Amino acid sequence: MGQTLWKGILIGAAAGAAAALIDKDTRTMVGQKSKAAGSKCREIAASPSEAVHSLRLSYESFSKQLNKGVEDLLELLDKAESMLNKVGEINQEVKDQLRAADNSDNAS
Repeated sequence: MGQTLWKGILIGAAAGAAAALIDKDTRTMVGQKSKAAGSKCREIAASPSEAVHSLRLSYESFSKQLNKGVEDLLELLDKAESMLNKVGEINQEVKDQLRAADNSDNAS
């Protein structure tokens, strides 16, 4: 059963790819992207240390941006929590004042 599934998947993928390549613009784009990918692979094969270095720099940059985003989000959450606490305090004060007003009206 597993082999039949994989054969079906491969046949479906091949049929889909063939159908997509009927369009001239798609063929052109696939050709250009394939050439660019081949060129990039040759660059990496020619100087793998540079590729690893570039990847490391990209990762570090992404990591710094992600950390900054997380720090900014945490700061916003702290501010939102503080504002909600203030709203809760104000709400409690209003309730207390309303009770006091009701009690003074009832006492009169």
